[in-house]
Amino acid sequence: MESAAFQKFVNEENHTWAWFGWGADYPDPENFLDSVFMTGAGNNHTLYSNPQFDTLMTNALKELNNTTRLQLIDQAHKMVVEDMPMVFMFNRERFNLVKPALRPTLKPTGQDGQIMGDRFFRQVSMPNNILRVNSSGDPPTLDTNAASWASSLSCLYQIYDGLFSFDQNLNVQAMVASEIPTTANGGISADGKTYTFKLKSNVTWSDGKPVTAQDFEYSIKRMLAPATAAEYSFLYLAIAGAEAYNAGTGQESAVGVKALNATTLEIKLAQPQPTFISRMALWPCYPVRKDIVDAKGADAFLPPNLIGNGPFMLTEWVPLDHMTFKVNPNYWGTKPTLTEIRFRNIPDPQASLAAYQNNELDMSGVPVGTEKATMADATLGAQVFRNADLVTFGFQFNVKKAPFDNKKVRQAISCAIDRDTFINNVRGGVGRATTSWIPPGMPGFDANIGADYKFNVAKAKQLLAEGGYKV
Repeated sequence: MESAAFQKFVNEENHTWAWFGWGADYPDPENFLDSVFMTGAGNNHTLYSNPQFDTLMTNALKELNNTTRLQLIDQAHKMVVEDMPMVFMFNRERFNLVKPALRPTLKPTGQDGQIMGDRFFRQVSMPNNILRVNSSGDPPTLDTNAASWASSLSCLYQIYDGLFSFDQNLNVQAMVASEIPTTANGGISADGKTYTFKLKSNVTWSDGKPVTAQDFEYSIKRMLAPATAAEYSFLYLAIAGAEAYNAGTGQESAVGVKALNATTLEIKLAQPQPTFISRMALWPCYPVRKDIVDAKGADAFLPPNLIGNGPFMLTEWVPLDHMTFKVNPNYWGTKPTLTEIRFRNIPDPQASLAAYQNNELDMSGVPVGTEKATMADATLGAQVFRNADLVTFGFQFNVKKAPFDNKKVRQAISCAIDRDTFINNVRGGVGRATTSWIPPGMPGFDANIGADYKFNVAKAKQLLAEGGYKV
């Protein structure tokens, strides 16, 4: 079912249950809970509503003490797992083939679960300094303010550097920013509503011009502009004046983003947002050149007009065939070992595998359903690269419709499902069974949450009986 039709179907409360998965936009557990289970949230397809849960999350979303904030989130997580508006099934796992020459420098990360992310390509090496991967499709856009698809992000990660990024352990690290703002260094005001970002003075665009705070001010305001229709603008509506401007009822001049000088950016929030720095590490806030957008319009984000400040430049794009990225000679940071990255556009998984076996690709996925055979293959089995992903899947119930308006029934279904058998027989052994929502690798993960609702037929029958159903 197409997403808009599905949303209409859910809004009309016609559904009984639905398959659902959720991945982290940024590595913090709050975005696994607030958007999915708070009353009236846009992705709350369960129609679940618990005032105690809402209060815990409302307090967590504004709590500046991180220890206290995570405690509130932990309480909320335990509550929603106990209420069971959703049967949590498995955490997604990436399953790829990687050439032996690439494997030693390819490090997995939880952020996005994207093999093709900046946490990888600027770090890896190949004997000929050229990396060939399958992008599986052309990116819908390379406008960093408006992008949302993984195929777009895989490109943007190579072309741009933001104020911050995430390291292999999902900790924020300074990139264009000279330091991470804190209350101790004066970068965050005592009330948590004013952020001052100091920029490095040696960062340049690929054409050699300096990257300035004005480039970030322009980018953020452009991302919030109604005309941009940025899908991820909702992450930044805590900025003063942003919500009204984004909705078309306010003025750009009222948005609390201002370049104080070439190397100082000030952002004022309408209310404290403890995860604001993590959000500022994401692609919607990468810098954008106003002069190029003014001169080229939509073509500003196509080669040869596309100018970035990251380690690579997009030098060639042949639609439906390939994209070529070459090293940025003016890159301010540590130079990548690679001199070139080639994204092939091979949508068919079988064709991608054939290209890998013909030594035309250095990485590839495998066709769904062939994972076990791949693992058993004498050659390919040794080239399998698996890494965890910050994504959880499961069944969402309509908790307003019988029999799923009965918590005991929902809990019973969780106990009646053999997740390990499901993963082994349906998913080819790919994935990790779970009985909770926040995935491993995410702050706040607790392996004990939901343990009472693992596969247990006797308990499933008991819970059904407690819910008024005879078995």
